[in-house]
Amino acid sequence: DRATWDAVQAKIEEHARAYNAGAVPRRKTSYLLTGMLKCGCCGALRQINGGSTQRYYRCTANRKRGTCTNRLSVREGLTKQRVLEAIGGALSSPESVAYIRRRLAERLGSLSRDSATEATERAARLERTEERIRGLILMQAEGDRSPLVAQMRTDLEAQAETERTAIEDLRAQATAPIRLPPVELLTDRVLALKALTDAPDVERARAALKRYLRDGTITLSPDVGADGKPAYVARAEFLPLVFLTENAETPSEGYQGGRCPRSVARGRFARCTTSFLRG
Repeated sequence: DRATWDAVQAKIEEHARAYNAGAVPRRKTSYLLTGMLKCGCCGALRQINGGSTQRYYRCTANRKRGTCTNRLSVREGLTKQRVLEAIGGALSSPESVAYIRRRLAERLGSLSRDSATEATERAARLERTEERIRGLILMQAEGDRSPLVAQMRTDLEAQAETERTAIEDLRAQATAPIRLPPVELLTDRVLALKALTDAPDVERARAALKRYLRDGTITLSPDVGADGKPAYVARAEFLPLVFLTENAETPSEGYQGGRCPRSVARGRFARCTTSFLRG
């Protein structure tokens, strides 16, 4: 009944107010990689753990629950430095630049073939629609003046026009020349990433960096450095084409564009790894 319903709703609101009053608000963090680092032993996130003068990333499963044997911590500043150096190096080397341009060309070629296939399918559908229109025209020529036939013809003619426009656009895409962005564009993007990660808005930089990584994560696995000291190996799958095409609206000076749709960034393209010693 209504009275019971109102009483239940009032109770729900009362509990909600009490819960929200005691909730701990989400705290912003000034550390770029927070929420992105995973333990290579158990898969748990690594969180900042304060030291006397430095901040360290440590496995939460080990520190809070004791369910992971990985007690190795790593300095926050060193982690950020080495990860960003690895990404910049992976994107700046001649081999990486050539690889990215090759994969971009392959993806654009695939899009051209897809456009041509879709244009063929739409052309077949257009032919069937035009055949139905001819049938309706014949019915009207033989004296059928019903509103239903007239409306069907109007609808089919509008559909046919839409198909013609789509086919024209698809054929233009399929035959357009593939122009790759210049090498300088990639350098510009690396500099833009560095500027972003050095900016005060850490949350914006973190969100961007997560988009450039497969699953938005970096895995830290314990290892031994060349000097025999405890070390970590950081492994992340970086998506350079996402990085490149997401910023396509701000190309380097002199670049005249070409087909560089965001869809080229879908899929797996490259990995970069780095190792750094515990500090």
